[in-house]
Parts: sequence; C-alpha cells; structure tokens
Amino acid sequence: MIKIAGRRSAKAEPTAAEKLNAAYQSDRAVRALSLFLFVLSTGFFSVVMSISYMYPGYFDRLLISQMADAQIDPIAVGSTAKAEDDDEETATVPALPVATLVRPWTLQPKDFSIVMVYGHEAHLASPGELWHVQVGSSVPGLGKIIAIEATKDGGIVKAENATLKGMPH
Repeated sequence: MIKIAGRRSAKAEPTAAEKLNAAYQSDRAVRALSLFLFVLSTGFFSVVMSISYMYPGYFDRLLISQMADAQIDPIAVGSTAKAEDDDEETATVPALPVATLVRPWTLQPKDFSIVMVYGHEAHLASPGELWHVQVGSSVPGLGKIIAIEATKDGGIVKAENATLKGMPH
C-alpha cells in the first residue's frame, strides 16, 4: 500500500506534535476567557466601589425604594395589627399565637435571687427563668416592684411581697 504524503489512514493516532498543537489552541481559548472574566469582574467592582465612594447612600436608597413599592404579606414577615391601628388593611390581620409558660409550681419570694442591679433596673433569677424588672414591673410571687437600689453588696429590690438583698462578694 502506498501512503500519500499529508494524509493518514482513519485509524492512525495523532502525532505528538498534533496533540501539542491542539492543547496549545485550547490553552489560548482558556486564557482569552480568563482574561475577559478578569477584566469584566475588575471593571464591575471598580464601578461599584466608585459609586459607593462618590454617593455613599446610593445602593441603600435603591433598596429602600424597592421595598416601599413591594406588597409585604404580614403573615410571611410575622407582623400583626396593633390595637391603635385604624387602617382597614392591618385591622383584618389576626394576632399570632404565643406560647404560654406553665410552671409546675407557684413562685414564692424565696425562689428569687438578684443577678445584677444597674440604675433603676435589675435582673432576677428564679428556677429556670431570668427576669428583667424595673420599678413598676409586676413579677409572680413578688408582686409589683416598688424600688431598686444599687449597693456594693449586689443591690436591693423592694417588692410588695418581699425585699430581696444581694449577696456580699
């Protein structure tokens, strides 16, 4: 069989030079795409950064203006109507159910201890609960809080049913 120069049979494998040439061609395409992506992303971030620098609230204003036009479903976002709302649209939204805490015992003044007193507010601890109280707050077992005083021994909380004193350090 005579072989014609430049032509190969269909079953012959490509030569090493042809493989190298094909790899080089694909590398050029990958390089071109990589360069294009690099230039595009650098340009995008440069534009965004320059807009943010020249107009600091630009993107916030865009976001807020889009939110103002959107119809937000109160059930989806968890908001409910308030008693003082006279708006017909929000007046039809029922209140969301809230879990009710049921204690297996009745709280007594001896169940409470002062965690921290700061200003006219205090944190009290009872079994399994932490209470944030102010003057005028009502706490089961203690009643209405009458006075809160900060002292170097941890503070004093005066209530209708008892007076709690902090532990000296």
